[in-house]
Amino acid sequence: MLRRLLFVLIILLINFNAYAKYDSIKLKNGLRVFVEENKSLPIVNVTVFYRVGCADEHNSITGISHMLEHMNFRGSKHFKDGYIDRLTSKFGGVDNAQTSFDYTVYFATIDKSAWKKALAFYADNMNNLMLDKKKFLKERSVVYQERLWRIDNSADGFLYYSLHNLAYVASPYRWTPIGYRDDIQHYTINELKAYYKRFYAPNNAVIVVSGDVDRHDVFDLIRKLFKEKKPVKIVRHITKEPKQNGRRMMYITKPASFKKIAMGFKIPKEGDKDTPTLDLISYILFSGKTALMEKDLVRDKRIFASINGGNEGRIYDVGLFEIFGDIEKGVGFEQARKAILKELDKIKTGHFDNKLLEMAKAKCVSDYMFDKEKLSLKNRDFAFYAAFGLKDYMDRYVELIKGVTKKDVIDVANRYFVENAENDCFLVPQKGKDLGSVFRGVLR
Repeated sequence: MLRRLLFVLIILLINFNAYAKYDSIKLKNGLRVFVEENKSLPIVNVTVFYRVGCADEHNSITGISHMLEHMNFRGSKHFKDGYIDRLTSKFGGVDNAQTSFDYTVYFATIDKSAWKKALAFYADNMNNLMLDKKKFLKERSVVYQERLWRIDNSADGFLYYSLHNLAYVASPYRWTPIGYRDDIQHYTINELKAYYKRFYAPNNAVIVVSGDVDRHDVFDLIRKLFKEKKPVKIVRHITKEPKQNGRRMMYITKPASFKKIAMGFKIPKEGDKDTPTLDLISYILFSGKTALMEKDLVRDKRIFASINGGNEGRIYDVGLFEIFGDIEKGVGFEQARKAILKELDKIKTGHFDNKLLEMAKAKCVSDYMFDKEKLSLKNRDFAFYAAFGLKDYMDRYVELIKGVTKKDVIDVANRYFVENAENDCFLVPQKGKDLGSVFRGVLR
């Protein structure tokens, strides 16, 4: 009864608090702008979102979206190298950026007295990056080291990367946003400049500003800073992943403390009718001590030292429902795989407590609500859904979660957790040190 009351309370809270009111305009050059007035704290978040990621790359320039992200901090026509970091430090704020499979996003959260300076910085970056060759070569070396630390010298990073190499044979999602090591070493400044001109344009961007601002002031400054920027014709041809017609397996070796397994099942694009159900399945399997895989495979049977996973939706093509596990000593790969499949079979046959579904809904909704408490997360998510035409899906998300039934969970599990769509990557430990745990998170 208490759980049910908690769930109802969370739903009520999110209905009243989570849906911020964003006012919007669209400039003639295609730039879309969303503003939320929120006077609760004297801070402002500026988020600039570009529809460009590894989905837009091809062999020989894999990872170049991420390379360009790094260069966005190395100086533009009117702002010196490192400007935004100095600005946020001076005003007690924070800034960062992220390159993903389908997008690149930049943000700064800063005192309300300095948001105009942050916005001016991002405006200059849209078409006035200097892209100095000496700085480019230096930053390319930094990106290469990041590739080594996060992927090549990290057991977990290499496992994630290898799973994508296995699951995708044609789609650009197969190389992940960091790209191939050889490509990183051979980027040229001219390739970077051409890529920048192709994708950094107002009609390929969304700006979200939220916090202690007046929306009219924001719109006026946006018009002043961005109205003269020229749109570009963006033509995308993204190779689609062919249908998988059988289970795939891969063995890899890396220094590690545990044998590891990564499993991936193809799932539909983000915003599909099955996405909310797959979200709930992720919670049922992995979220908290009562989750099926955590309880059965880690705590009770001790087949895994740890296990986690969930669905990673994509925009232009199929995504992956992923499972990652550190296998306990004395347990074989096939035993570990069969244990995972047995838990998936519980979902497929409905042999799980109804309370798990209700708890999953409550956790999913509460996480959704708590993400809205941080301006940068809220605005990033809003920009994502707005940029890709999924705003209606975002607005209805809680309603969709509430409407999922046990039958929906069973049907969706049987639709996607099938052997013909299964990808298994097994990591065999070598002697040596997993350097990824040392360096992870050091670089942007």
